[in-house]
Amino acid sequence: MHVLTISWEYPPYVVGGMGKHVAELIPALSSSNEYQEPLYMDVVTQRTNGAPALEELDPYTRVHRIDLPEVYPIDLVNSVVDANRQLIYYGDKLLSQQQYDIIHTHDWLVAEAGITLKLRHRVPLVTTIHATERGRYRGHLPNADNAHIDHMEWRACYEAWEVIVCSRHMAREVNQFFRVPIGKIDVIPNGVNLNQIHQHSPEARLACRERLAPNGERLLFFVGRMVYEKGLPVLLKAMPGILARYPDTRLVVAGKNPHQMAELAQQYGVVDRVDFLGFVSDSERDLLYQSVDAAIFPSLYEPFGIVALEAMANDCNVIVSEEGGLGEVIHHEINGLTVLPNDHRSIVWAVDRLFSDMEAGKQRRLRARREVETLYNWKLVAQKTTALYARVAAARKVVDW
Repeated sequence: MHVLTISWEYPPYVVGGMGKHVAELIPALSSSNEYQEPLYMDVVTQRTNGAPALEELDPYTRVHRIDLPEVYPIDLVNSVVDANRQLIYYGDKLLSQQQYDIIHTHDWLVAEAGITLKLRHRVPLVTTIHATERGRYRGHLPNADNAHIDHMEWRACYEAWEVIVCSRHMAREVNQFFRVPIGKIDVIPNGVNLNQIHQHSPEARLACRERLAPNGERLLFFVGRMVYEKGLPVLLKAMPGILARYPDTRLVVAGKNPHQMAELAQQYGVVDRVDFLGFVSDSERDLLYQSVDAAIFPSLYEPFGIVALEAMANDCNVIVSEEGGLGEVIHHEINGLTVLPNDHRSIVWAVDRLFSDMEAGKQRRLRARREVETLYNWKLVAQKTTALYARVAAARKVVDW
């Protein structure tokens, strides 16, 4: 079976959860060749940071990186349209040389290319919707660009043979927003690669705590993009209440461009209790997970929440908002604690619940680690994805296009 994957992000260009997903999924799909008929994959993505134009990951998988026009945030939609013309041109060349069984696209950014190639070459399209524009804006589309993105998401779902989402929450969104039949939607969760977790020594973890908490303070940790939907403003608003109960607490924040959030911490009077680290590497992130008392993800919109899996894999206490996919991964008082979305008092309550009974937290961490190993591994994700490919390819053979 031959699959053409088109993704806006692929290493070394990884911005968010979609990029992480594709970066882990492709090698996992390739390794699944050990158990069944070969799966040959060509991945088309954009070229950045001097990465090679053509890279053979193994005998079955090739990554094609092409130079795309620069994308301007002030004119995002038209920039993406221009980029898709290049993706279509390159995809046409590949499809003229190789017969593919499946075209697999990820999100709206490459939807135009996937749809055009599907119709032009009569190859069934599978699309993964990682998030929706309407979901990000709580059902509201603020301007014409948002409306265009929403329309592209609808088109991708409409033209796809099957739609993959990462959570039951996302399945409901796609069904309600775009009227996609439930039978056309496949829920395949994200995974985490335990082999890529950086295990740090007790000495390194102790040194990290001494650096961030020189007076033995309790440490809370947030990592993510500095955008409203990730809920950091709600966590900062909760800090005065947390400090009223536990004055020896510090919040560590990792993520690029934290300036606006630092101003918010100043407004709440907690800037001296918050450390903004900026961007951190994966190894530094794992060291923080392994050193702090808890990671908190108070998202207002979260299709899945792969950060929660990363924290669980690092044996870290997890507190999340019961929003979207996060509420499906973290089960309250079982493998972590959940809080009400956009409710700073609920965060204060959860931190108090954790700090007042750390032994219960330890038991939750043990359950969380077991679930990561059994439910959220990429081998299982790859098996489900390959089964979907085979099902679609078989259905295509009996269809008079």
